[in-house]
Parts: sequence; structure tokens; C-alpha cells
Amino acid sequence: MTTPPRIESSLNVLAAEKEQSFAALSVCLDLSPSHGGAYRAVVDLARAVASPILSFQDGTGRLPCEELPLPLCCVDMKTASQWRRFARLSSRQTLVATAAAQSPALVFCHSLFRSHNDWVRRFCLQHGVPYIAIPHGSLDPWVFQNKRLRKACWMSAFGRQYCREAQLMLFATESEKRKAEQTLGFVPPAAVIPWPVNALTALPTHQEQTAARQRLGLPLDRRMLLFFGRYHSMKRPLETARAFLDTNLPDAMLVMAGFDGDVTAEQLRRLNWPKQDRLHVLGPLLGESRTDLFVAADAFISWSYRENFCYSAAESLGFGRAVILSPGNDLCGELRAKECGWFPVDDSLESLSQTLRAFAALPRDRLAAMGEAGRLAAQKQFSQTSFHAKLREIISTIRETKPTKHRSRSTY
Repeated sequence: MTTPPRIESSLNVLAAEKEQSFAALSVCLDLSPSHGGAYRAVVDLARAVASPILSFQDGTGRLPCEELPLPLCCVDMKTASQWRRFARLSSRQTLVATAAAQSPALVFCHSLFRSHNDWVRRFCLQHGVPYIAIPHGSLDPWVFQNKRLRKACWMSAFGRQYCREAQLMLFATESEKRKAEQTLGFVPPAAVIPWPVNALTALPTHQEQTAARQRLGLPLDRRMLLFFGRYHSMKRPLETARAFLDTNLPDAMLVMAGFDGDVTAEQLRRLNWPKQDRLHVLGPLLGESRTDLFVAADAFISWSYRENFCYSAAESLGFGRAVILSPGNDLCGELRAKECGWFPVDDSLESLSQTLRAFAALPRDRLAAMGEAGRLAAQKQFSQTSFHAKLREIISTIRETKPTKHRSRSTY
């Protein structure tokens, strides 16, 4: 399926307007499509500001990076010790990273809890360059439930100073920003910019939905709920599948697609053997097949413990699909008033079951109205044009402000 012409095109506004004297650098961890939203965010931002990407490759990505119209340099961390990965680069790794960085006027640094953060802080301090820290939800208190001691030590030794000395911290939602302030214990200079998705200019037709299901080999006569994302315990794929099957919705089906994480597609398929055609577990789908998934669906579900910005949820809205989001999704605060889905106040399995019944029973015209409300919200809140305009404003402000050089360790 080719991308419909009705999808809003991504205009590289910043690249077209960028002055010769300005150069940005995007720094990230293990650039790979298998990292889902984090990968999308790095690529979307780098494309918007036409920046090269410096990736610290630790080998966790399951797929090689797609061919990008941007320079990509890598620092090999696959054989590095734990200290070098999480705390401080070796002298050789520092030389490689510094040579690749060249002379940027601004650095965007993605993610936390790795040695690239401290390298960015030191590099920018040495060269008088401002940097923008993008934590991608890493400062959510829920994150510290796992490996709490190690993360607390990292924050004490490196993290708070890195965040305090950033020229700006960039968040995708107001909820993510509030949680970060709670974790840090101070209020950093910050901006909230939702990540961009493309939005249809009209809902997919019934014929388009039928054709998409036929290409995917899915039943045509059932209401389809879509789970799209990594099969990771944080996203609760097993709980979602079990709740759907136990709720017993004979006229509905759950379609799951994504990369294996600490949960595998095979584990999910084993849940389905007595209840054929109600649970369809697919592998990772990219390109046209990925587009077909959103067109084929009637609604999208994310019952994650935590999502600072769920790209798949925002993208589903752009395709005119209602969403079911757990309270752990920070997008709930942005969307609850839009009447574009279901946003339960607790994430219990009982609450999930009730929501699934409501989805299955909702008349088709009301479900379509929810989808249309979501599409309009996506056009307004998650558009490429809005994303570029907000970035342009931030960069303009930073260029007019001389970065402050912090030479002493921040305290908590």
C-alpha cells in the first residue's frame, strides 16, 4: 500500500531556513528501528534540524539503521566495560566521539543513564556549546522501580549535574515534565514539544480498510483492536492479550505486531491455541505493511505501565482510530478532553476488561466519531508544521543566549 496522498507531507522547514553559520549535532544510543519511539524521535529531530547523528552503539538494536539522508557516525560500545558504558568513556572512545562531533553550535542529547551524557556535558563545557537534554521518560518515578540503586547512584554522580547544566530540557508532554521535576528535585529550564506524526486529511474508507485487512490476511468481519509496539513487559503485552481473551468478545479480535523484547511473539501465540482467530500475533511490520495495520484497525490499545509519548497511539489518532490508553500513558492528559477514546483512571485488569467491553459494544458511527475527533487532535497537536515551528523558536532563543558555563558540581 502506497502512502495516501491525503497524508500531510513532512516539510523540512528548519533545514530550508538554516543559516550557514549554524550546525547542530544529535547524540543518541544505538540507533536502530527496533528501539521504536526512541529511534523515531532521534530521526525526526535530526531531519528537522538537518543535523548529523552521533550514535553510541552498544549492540542492543535488532535491526540496522535505515538509510538516512543525514551523516551518521558511530562510537563502538559493544565490547566496552560496564564503567565505560554507564559512567565515563575511555580516552580512545572520547577521541572518536570528539572527532565525529566536529564543531556544532548546539547539541541535542537523547536518553539517560549512559556515559554519552557525561561526555556531552564535558564536551559542551569545554567548547562553550549549549546542549538540550531529551530524557524520553527516563525521569519518570516508575523507571526507578527497576535497578533502583544503580540509577540513583548514576543520578547522584552524573545525572543531576547533566540535567542542571543543560541549556534546556525537552519533554513530549506536560505530564512527563512534571514527573521529571519531581525526580530531579528542581525545576530545570524546559520546553514541551510533542513528537510529530502524519495525519490523514479524512478517515480511511470502508473499502480501504477491507483492502488493508486482505493484504495482511486478517478477517474482514470482526472489530479490530491493534497493539503495536515492542513486546516488552513495561508495555504489558501478555496482560493485554490475556484480558482480551478472558473478556470473551466473539465479534472482536486483537492484532499484535512488534519486535520481541523480554516477551516474545511465541509466548503470545501460545495464549491463543484454544481461541482461534481472536488473537493474531504478527512480527515486526515496517513500511507499507505498517501503514496497512493502522488502516485495518478500528481502535488502538496501549496498556503500558509507563509511556512518556506513545508514537503508535499518536499515529493511530492520525489515521482516525480511537485509542485505549492506560493511566501510565502521559498522553492521557493531553487527550482526555478530546473524546477520542477511553482513558480509565486505574490500570487494573478489571478496568481493562470493562473498557474492552465498551469498545466492542460501541455503535460503529460513534466509534467513527471518536476516530474523527482523534484525527483532528493529531492534526493540531502532533503535526510536522507545529513541531518545526516550536523547534525553530527554541533554537532562535538559544542562539541569542550565551550558554552558562557551570564549573561546580550541582547538589540535590
